[in-house]
Parts: sequence; structure tokens; C-alpha cells
Amino acid sequence: MQWYQRRAWRIIGLALLTASLLMAVSATDIYKQISDSIRLYHEVYRQVILNYADQINASELTDLNIRNMLSELDPYTVFLTEEEKEPLDVLSQGEYGGVGLRISIRKDTVTVISSMDGSPARKANIFPGDQILKVDTAFTKGLNLDKTARLMRGKPGTKVDLLIRRPGFSGDKTYSMIRDKIQVNNISYAGFLEDGIGYIRLTEFAKGATSEVKKTIAKLENENSLQALVLDLRGNPGGLLEEALGIAELFTEIGDTLLFTRGRTDNANRVFIARNRPMLDRQTKIAVLIDGGSASASEIVAGIIQDVDRGIVVGSPSFGKGLVQTVFRVDRQYSVKITTAKYYIPSGRLIQKPDYIKNSKLLASAGREDSIFYSRNRRLLRSNGGITPDVTVTGESLPEYVVELWRQNAFFSFAMKYKTEQYRVPARVDEKVLSRFQQYLKETGFTYTDRQEKSLREVESQLKQDARFQNLPIAFNQYYARIDSLRGQEFDKNVEYIRQGLESEFGTLEDGIAGRVKAELRFDKVVARTRTLLKNDVVYGNTLGYSH
Repeated sequence: MQWYQRRAWRIIGLALLTASLLMAVSATDIYKQISDSIRLYHEVYRQVILNYADQINASELTDLNIRNMLSELDPYTVFLTEEEKEPLDVLSQGEYGGVGLRISIRKDTVTVISSMDGSPARKANIFPGDQILKVDTAFTKGLNLDKTARLMRGKPGTKVDLLIRRPGFSGDKTYSMIRDKIQVNNISYAGFLEDGIGYIRLTEFAKGATSEVKKTIAKLENENSLQALVLDLRGNPGGLLEEALGIAELFTEIGDTLLFTRGRTDNANRVFIARNRPMLDRQTKIAVLIDGGSASASEIVAGIIQDVDRGIVVGSPSFGKGLVQTVFRVDRQYSVKITTAKYYIPSGRLIQKPDYIKNSKLLASAGREDSIFYSRNRRLLRSNGGITPDVTVTGESLPEYVVELWRQNAFFSFAMKYKTEQYRVPARVDEKVLSRFQQYLKETGFTYTDRQEKSLREVESQLKQDARFQNLPIAFNQYYARIDSLRGQEFDKNVEYIRQGLESEFGTLEDGIAGRVKAELRFDKVVARTRTLLKNDVVYGNTLGYSH
């Protein structure tokens, strides 16, 4: 017996020694590859810098080379300057120094969408629709939103001047404000769709998102009997993993596997288990709304709830971003964000869509992922990246006429004009408001060219340039007259879409982002379908694989 034990220990020891040697050899090979590659790059770089006909800016060439190198990998592995890293810092800290404005660009002008409660901008009475012409000494015309936002941000306690133009009022005014700590608001709107059905629109997963959702659920429970909750993640691009897991824990049971990650290093291989009691019991129905703009953390939450059959997922397929990034600081000026692992939800599904590497030749090996999985109730779940809803409801494509009204900012411009003249916004867009908008379009000369007319004019132009047809009468005018006649019917034909557009903009002017969301919920077909599903116990249960 002792002989067998000694032999077993020798075999185990030999196996461990062999494994250690193989790992050491593997690590040595990797470092040798790194050393050889750096040596080659260094020599080429040195020859170019020293011998090129023109003097080369070495730092610019280095920056370009690094970015080009990383661009051959996935879209999320990137080289970052301190300025480019700032949005990640805001996400991880959940706050920033600024004045508390949400902005957009309307007709090439930076325009205020809303000011945050208690912020310097709110205290200074800056309103939705105000136009920001200058930040300190920098004019905003021609700047993108990120650049403008960076100009307004700064260390709390520092002063910033905004030159504001308020449509309908003469003269521009400078508002001087002292920057303050601004908390990131992860929830843009919360309320009740009807008695018993709560609604939360979560727009991102910055630090503090879990706490916000918990407080909001508690508030909804205090206001009304919460029989069902709709968590709207449409358009939510994601954020912090810890916040996604914290929110998923609000709806799952202690001991549930929430997520696991796989990568090449020990730190990248992790399993996350629910360790806190759920906030809502299983008697409270859950619906998660997703679309093509729901990514990363949004997909984690939706996928977990779907995999453990805690609630239904409604909408359209999500984006398919399931790669884990880690930020490594290179020096005081630069960092590099590198994909270090992949996300897998409880059923084993990989969220990431395939073929995410731009240059697959760079991969030493490429594994295949399974495509068929099952939920806890043995519901079939197919995977090719992203989350496929339990109930698919696709949004309608807007007609060309309405798209052009949005593109030319006709809804916003009219809403601003109406508010300026009436000193209020209408509670509802009735026939009188619609009639005034139609007259406004005529007065401002709104026009557009649809696809048919564009195609027709292109054919006409080609025929006129062709010598074979120059002597033939080509009567295009009658077609253009017909198009003009049909165009005159577009307003009445699309009146409901027009009503929705106006209500969206009036809601924004009334109460910022929250007002816009609240207004749009009235005609949201995905939300309407979700309400119907939540009110039908049989359909809800069958969708989740429960027998009745």
C-alpha cells in the first residue's frame, strides 16, 4: 500500500513539475516573441526617423502606429490620451465637475435639452431650448458635443461663463456659474404606465446605478401597488460591470450564477454569484425592453433575467457586445484599454457577436462557440451574439416626409416658436396646434425631395447629356407636377407621426429628458405590447415556460 502511495505521489509530483516547466517554456516563448518584435520595430523606427528625406514628428508617428496596430484587433481595444479617457473616468466615478447641462446640436447650434436638479445651471435659470454660443472665450459653432461638454466641465469651485441666446428674446446674455460636483443620473424617467405597472428608463450603468434603481423601486412601491415592473434598457450602451450585476441581483435569488468571464489570465477568469436577497419577489412580474442600441451591461442584465426565467424580454435583438475591457495606464499621459476577457451569462451563452476581430490572421487560434442553450425552465435559447427577445416587437420605420421634418429640425423650431409666443407648451397636440404647425411649414418654406423625384431627375439629367436623345421630346414636367400634388397630401397622410414628433419636442421643452420620455410613452408600440403581456397571466407564464 505504501509503495502505491509513494508511486502516486511521484507521478503527481512529476506531473506538477512538467506543467510548471511547460508554463515556464510558454511564458519564455511569449516574452521572446515580444522581445524579437520590439527589436524589429525599434530598428525600422530608428531607420525611418534618422534617414527619411523630411524630418518626422516622432511622437505623432508613434501615436499613429499604436492606433493603427490596435485598430486591427476589436473595436474596443484602443489607445487613450487623458482627454479621451475622461468619459471612462466619469463612468467609474459617477460624478464630474460641471454645471449640470444636457445638450444637443440643433441646426448647427449647441442647444440645452435640460438642466439637472440642484445644478448650477438650474439655479441660474438656464432653460431647455437655450442656445450656447460661447463657453468662456471659445465659440461653440463647429464644435461637436464632446468638445463642448469638456469645455463646460472642470474642477468644482472654478468659474465658467456661458454666452446664451434665448429664442424669442432680444440680445444674448452671459451666465457666470461656479462649477459643482454633478452626479450622473442613470435613470432618465420613472413612473407608472398604469395602476400596478411601474416603469424605469435606465440610460446607462455609471457608478451608483444600482442604488438609483433600488431607491426608484422603493419609491414606486410606496406610491402604488407594484404588480409588475418594466425596465427599459433600449438605447443603453452599457457601463460598469459591477452595476450591471448589482441591478441583476435585485431580481434574482441568492446563489444564482449571474455571470462568468473567460480570458487568458487568472484575473480574467471569474464567476459571479448572487449574494443578496432580491428586492422584488417572484409574484412581481418583470419585463426588460431592449433594442439594437442595448449593449454590454444592458445585455448582461437582460440575458441574466432571461436565462433564469425571472422575466420576459421584449423588443428587438440587442447589439452583441460581450467583451471585457481593462484600462492599463502606460504613463502620465496615455492609457490603453484592452479586451481581456469575454462575458458569458448563466446559460453559457456568449454575448459577443462573432467575427469581432478585424484581422483574424492575428489570432493564434480561434475557438467555436455553441449556438444552442437552454434557460432554467428548459426554454430553447439560440445564440449568435446579443440577446434575442422572448417577444419581438420592432419599431416602425418613419415615412420620408416625417424623417425630413426631423432632419430639418422643424418640430423643435416650431415648438420653440410656440413656447416663445404662448409662454407655455400645450398639454396635448390637438387639431389647432397641428393646423398652426402646417401653416408654419408653409411660412418657412419647408420642402424636400423624395427618392422618386431624385431618381427621376437623375434619369432626366443623363438623357439630356446623351446625344442620342437630345432631339426627342421628354415630358418630365408632368411627372414633377404629379409628385408636387402627392407631396401636398403628405401632412394629412402622416398626421399621427407629426403629432408624436411635436409632443416629443414639447415634452422636452417642458421637462427635459424626463418630459420627452414621458411624452413618447403615450405612443410607444413596444411599451403598449409589453403592458398587454404583463396583464395576461397565462401568456406571461407560458412565455417563461411555466405550466398552468
